[in-house]
Amino acid sequence: MQIVLFFLIGLFNTPDCVKMESVRSEYHNIKTEEQLNQFIDLLDNIPCDKAQPYLASAIMQKAQYTMWPTSKLKYFQTGKKQLESIIQKDPDSIEARYVRVLVQSEIPYILGYHDDMVSDSFYIKKHIANSGLPENYQELILKNVTKATNNIN
Repeated sequence: MQIVLFFLIGLFNTPDCVKMESVRSEYHNIKTEEQLNQFIDLLDNIPCDKAQPYLASAIMQKAQYTMWPTSKLKYFQTGKKQLESIIQKDPDSIEARYVRVLVQSEIPYILGYHDDMVSDSFYIKKHIANSGLPENYQELILKNVTKATNNIN
């Protein structure tokens, strides 16, 4: 696992947004608590606004690895507050809205955080072509957003 950690440190060890492709890829490949914690540790040190929605979502994901309900709620609320702040500051951010759709599609309805899925999905589909995101990532976003919104019906 140390080899993976050194690889990730090298991958993310740049002070700007040059490595966003890696951030996006790693976000979608988190499978374990250890990978999640490494991802959070690395993003904590990246001063790139574009990476912040992924960090907020990762903090929310920590809830699935704790047993205590109060800790689960704390992680969720902390990440949610960060993500909502990011979107409030930059409502045109396709990636922030995309991350919110992913989060809202995966969490239990009892948490009451599902109100923006349809509007975010609509916004993303309408504006993604002009987002400047790599084409392959645009395709992944559209695929995941469509899947997420199909599940709410």
